[in-house]
Amino acid sequence: MPNNLPKVVGTDDIIKFRNGKKARVILLNNAATTPPFETTLKAVNNYLQTYGALHRGAGPHANITFQKAEEALAVLRKFLNVSDEQTLLFTQNTSAAINLFIRLLRLKEDDVIITSIIEHTSNNLPWHFNTKAKPIFANAFDDGSLDYDDLEKKVKEHSNKLKLIAITGASNLTGYIPDIPRIATLAHQHKALLFVDAAQLAPHRLIDMKKQEIDALAFSAHKVYAPFGLGVLALPKKILEQIPVDPGGGSIDMISESGEIVWAPPTIRHQTGTWNVTGIIAAAASCKAILDTGWDKIIKHEKELVNYAVKQLQTIPNLTLYVPAEKYLTEDRIGTFTFNLKGYHHALLSAILENEYGIETRAGTICNHRLVRRWFKIGDKTQKEIERKIAGGDRLASYGIVRASLGIHNTKEDVDALVSALKEIAESGNKLKYKPVPVEEIYVCED
Repeated sequence: MPNNLPKVVGTDDIIKFRNGKKARVILLNNAATTPPFETTLKAVNNYLQTYGALHRGAGPHANITFQKAEEALAVLRKFLNVSDEQTLLFTQNTSAAINLFIRLLRLKEDDVIITSIIEHTSNNLPWHFNTKAKPIFANAFDDGSLDYDDLEKKVKEHSNKLKLIAITGASNLTGYIPDIPRIATLAHQHKALLFVDAAQLAPHRLIDMKKQEIDALAFSAHKVYAPFGLGVLALPKKILEQIPVDPGGGSIDMISESGEIVWAPPTIRHQTGTWNVTGIIAAAASCKAILDTGWDKIIKHEKELVNYAVKQLQTIPNLTLYVPAEKYLTEDRIGTFTFNLKGYHHALLSAILENEYGIETRAGTICNHRLVRRWFKIGDKTQKEIERKIAGGDRLASYGIVRASLGIHNTKEDVDALVSALKEIAESGNKLKYKPVPVEEIYVCED
């Protein structure tokens, strides 16, 4: 565990392999989810000792719960530096937060949303299925960086109808971080809002919604070392001055016999049902740990590790890195590395790393099919055939990559373990036998 950084639960976990050998689990799937900080787990356990009904009762525990929730909300507001004109809503995760935000916008058929082809599925599909507005996609380059010329061209082209630019804060596939202030200026020049999918940005870089002029933003607590089922949506209060898209308990103050409704205040009526206070407490505890540590220390540690990792990955024979190494060395990118090893299906390689080396990674298209397809140079005819096979249950027919992603707890020793494993596989192959499970898109060990 790096010195002076928050300690993460599970980093010292030892597993036993089928051959009887033991090894420490190497946590390199942090872009998917992160374990909790020790302080976060303690905060949750302490909170649960006096758990009560938030907004649903009176009593000592209810009052303590209310007080702790208010303190947590203050921390989350500080973590994002939201303005007085902005407020927070809570969902299950980033995907749910984005879907809620879209429905609250209540856009029309002639409205336009501009996003990009580097977006995670969570910031792509909702714009197709949860609004009548037309989504327009800005182009990107092969390294996952945004084509600003194309973005600006499309913004100007649709200026009269443009309502929103929706962009990733950091890519889960390539580590690319767009120039958010630049995009905010562009959006506001054309009287549009800027929405940022901050699921990957929140654990890696400072977010300042005021300074960066971000109008709305979403992230998941399980990306910031608080895996207790919470999505955070920050948005302008004025958007909430409407009937809730998901009305329910807590959304009204009164309903008459004839059905007339007195809605709860705007910042309350959209947070229906019993709140996930445990998730809020956990998210705030993790965000506080990050703020207390200081972004300078966190970013310094990450950049040193990113530089080390990409240099070491280049030494592996027959390994393809889909983002050129120099991009990590010369640009500000978070530590997500996508690769394949010659002769190995991506899902098989991930299974070997798991079963023979105790290394956690992720394999697949990683929720960004367009860019991965471009990397593999898949034509329309081949794409249709792949889609036919997948629809028939063979999900392993898909092209894909392996992703290793760094967290605050990772060390050079973790990187060395990955590099050593990949070199051994490249030189000697796998030691165990594996069986494909197409419907699950995985390989399982047979030995």
